Amino acid sequence: MPWSQTSPMYRRTQFIADYLRETLCVTELCGISRKTAYKWIDRHLQHGQAKLVERSRKPQRAPNETPQDIVAAIRDARRRHPWWGAKKLFTLLHKGHPRRSLPGRSTVCDILSRKGGVRRKRMYRRIGHPGKPTSAILAPNTLWSAD
Repeated sequence: MPWSQTSPMYRRTQFIADYLRETLCVTELCGISRKTAYKWIDRHLQHGQAKLVERSRKPQRAPNETPQDIVAAIRDARRRHPWWGAKKLFTLLHKGHPRRSLPGRSTVCDILSRKGGVRRKRMYRRIGHPGKPTSAILAPNTLWSAD
């Protein structure tokens, strides 16, 4: 697969090829920091060309994520009490699991929102100011009103 000359993958492979020819030192070769250059060199020597591709920066795990059993308990409580809010559900869960470390009330509300447990509030039509006319007035005496 040919890469464009401005793509990072093309520049990395060119950098590695120039490094392997041993014509210049690493400092003269790279327009990047030496630390990054040595990282790419080590990655190429250990794993080959395939590992020069950009890696995902997404974390592998979330350390503060709510455990799945607690999320399931929140969802079950919501199914049993569909009209209760996060505050009451949190109190119910705290009574049911007194020794368990539970998330805060706002986290319970976030979990309900993510899992589709919160109904959207019905939007009502907004009526304007009572003295404001509801139709367009284009000429004098086109609109008459009485108190």
